[in-house]
Amino acid sequence: MIMTNINFDSLQLEYLEKDSNIPKTVEDQVEETWFVKYRDEIVGVGLFLPDSDKCVLAIIGDSYDDRIVLGSYGTSDEQYQLIYQGLDIAFQAYLRSIKGDSVIEGDTFIEE
Repeated sequence: MIMTNINFDSLQLEYLEKDSNIPKTVEDQVEETWFVKYRDEIVGVGLFLPDSDKCVLAIIGDSYDDRIVLGSYGTSDEQYQLIYQGLDIAFQAYLRSIKGDSVIEGDTFIEE
């Protein structure tokens, strides 16, 4: 795959397409998490409702510090936080597996 210089600031949710399904990161999650692509390049991860091709929430970017969150989802702050946490874990997986990053900077949420 040829990597292009994508202007992530100009991307919108409706430009993102499903690429590969990612296992659920939050227990009892009904939404689907996918690697998302713009044209032919995987650019991050996105959240889709079941049986839908429309992305409702995405994290895209070339690095953790420069990530961009598109869209919104959830009915409460607690639900949004859980959904975002799961998508953030998936974004870190994208950085490691697709972008080849070996170290992720930023906050990691760990429950004890």
